[in-house]
Amino acid sequence: MKILIVDDEQVALTSVKRLLKRRGYLNVEICATGKDAINRIKNNDFDIVLLDLLMPEVDGLQVLESTKPFNPRTEFIILTAVDDISSAVKAIRMGAYDYLLKPADNDRLVLSIERAFERRGLLAGLAGARSGIRKIEIPEAFSNIITQNPRMMELISYAQIMARSGNPILITGESGTGKELVARAIHRSGPSPTGPFIAVNVSSVPETLFEREFFGHVKGAFTGANSDRPGFFDQADGGTLFMDEIGEFPLRLQAKLLRALEEKSIIRLGETVPTPLDFRIVSATNRDLDIYCQEGNFRLDLLYRIKSAHIPLPPLRERADDIPLLASHFLMQACARHQKVVRGFSPEAMDVLTAKNFSGNIRELAQMVENAVLLADSPMILPSHLGEEPLQTPSFARTLCSFKENYDTHLIYVYVHTKGNTKQTAQILNVSVRQVQRKLAGLRQNPRWKSMLGDF
Repeated sequence: MKILIVDDEQVALTSVKRLLKRRGYLNVEICATGKDAINRIKNNDFDIVLLDLLMPEVDGLQVLESTKPFNPRTEFIILTAVDDISSAVKAIRMGAYDYLLKPADNDRLVLSIERAFERRGLLAGLAGARSGIRKIEIPEAFSNIITQNPRMMELISYAQIMARSGNPILITGESGTGKELVARAIHRSGPSPTGPFIAVNVSSVPETLFEREFFGHVKGAFTGANSDRPGFFDQADGGTLFMDEIGEFPLRLQAKLLRALEEKSIIRLGETVPTPLDFRIVSATNRDLDIYCQEGNFRLDLLYRIKSAHIPLPPLRERADDIPLLASHFLMQACARHQKVVRGFSPEAMDVLTAKNFSGNIRELAQMVENAVLLADSPMILPSHLGEEPLQTPSFARTLCSFKENYDTHLIYVYVHTKGNTKQTAQILNVSVRQVQRKLAGLRQNPRWKSMLGDF
């Protein structure tokens, strides 16, 4: 491991270098100015840079801004004597891995270096996989995630790689984007896929019961504690604890949560000795935790710990190419649940779905399709079943499609409205039955047309 220490104080340079050498890090270089640091980082392949924030002329943020784009795999750990939350947030957004206050605890500094180096190795493996990402099928552990969207495929590949580390992972995204589904896939891809997966909605736990629910208690810990009671951490031992809406975790208990994450042990109510546990934390939120930190509602050091890897899920409106696939999936589920036979979506209905701005994301789409199945009085879902009027301008005109695409749309329209009668479709279009069959076989390979054709 090749490490560069950047600090304008000679005492700090000497003491940190001496510490690292005692811990077995022999390839350590030092640098006393920001300007020199920029030149050396750009011309060398450092694994880790320990960077002082406040330096004359060129400060740490300027060094980070000037070098991170050129050396994206180099991990930066900020060391500073000033507890400035806004600077810390800015550094993390610019690509820094961690932010430690001087004098940094020796063990904590070494742990941060090890984790940063581990992430560097994982990201290097991801970079090699990205060039062929569209050719890679969705891994088995993530098979419940329905997508053909390139951005989602890239996130799945990243999540699979980071899942193997066992480190904490933070999933962010709007409500209804599938954060728990991804969390369960991460668990299945992790070091303990057969262990328990304990899902907890943090906002649903009364604040007065947080400590008892998460950390558990022993008999006699308080009035009414007549027996030992395991908390969520105990239940997740050997597996994964998924904390949804992590931003709602009470500030007064965040230090205890941070200690549990760092030491992999808990102190139950009524006990004084820590109990070691083997668990993995996956958190999720639809909030901006950086803003929570700036407002003093969330600990910055805790954010660093739960955000060893970050998976930002896009809203459904940014992956509209997945709507036909998802709609068909929800259609089959709803038909099975309500014992109805609905074969697919009319072209007009699919136009409505693909043009809709789903503020509730996938959850809203699922509910909309289920309601349409309940209302359907024909073999196809129509715009009226979706509670919408047909679009005044059909999809092929909106996208200025070719004559071929226009023909495809018309063929499906006729085929659907003849209830899947190939012979009648051929007569209306004045083509042979064989031509219709051959064309339909090709269209079924396209997810958009397949969802419109349904089971016909």
